[in-house]
Amino acid sequence: MKGPRDSHEAPMNGARGMTLLELMAVLAVFALMTTLSVAGMRGNLERRRESGASRELESAALEARQRAQATNQPIRFVVDANARQANGTTGSVARWERPVCDNTWDSDSCPATRCLTKTCRQDPSCCDETGDDIPLPPSMNASQVSGLCFLPASGRAVRAEGDLSCLRTSRGLPDALAAATPGTLKLTYSSGRVPTLFRVEGLTGMVSVLDCDAPSASAYAGKGCP
Repeated sequence: MKGPRDSHEAPMNGARGMTLLELMAVLAVFALMTTLSVAGMRGNLERRRESGASRELESAALEARQRAQATNQPIRFVVDANARQANGTTGSVARWERPVCDNTWDSDSCPATRCLTKTCRQDPSCCDETGDDIPLPPSMNASQVSGLCFLPASGRAVRAEGDLSCLRTSRGLPDALAAATPGTLKLTYSSGRVPTLFRVEGLTGMVSVLDCDAPSASAYAGKGCP
């Protein structure tokens, strides 16, 4: 016959401690989940930076158009690679510039001859005014926007590859203006994000951006969008 002590000391056959191997497996799974979570957060942050930069470029381009109309001087858009930023780092930076002129009585002398191939970051004396710097994410390529120019008074947009002259010597030539109509420029990303179309209406200079994964971008399949 069992006494009271014996009835409370029955062995717990199903209970056992966690082995070292099991503990290591749990920690490995936890580490993997943490790594995936951090990578996802970084990816989301990068996408937000890319979206923010593309919208800032759109806003700055519209501001540049307004300045060209208000000042009766050409306003050009530039992208400087490896520019020093406010936080001390270097990277690609975009902004608009109002270059100085060779004389003070007509806009046909703008930009000044010495500034036809120089940005105002390369030579600060080449500018009367600049827009705010727009730091671009390392994953963004906005080189097609560089050289975009809004012409005096009308705000008409032109762009010639690698040219910062704003068509100074050929603004009165219809064929030259037509050939320099920007059309659809493209912002691309090394992050795997689909391109963003930077759409520029030549005659009016109006600018809008469209992500290639937007429903309305289907009309641009093969015309900038994959």
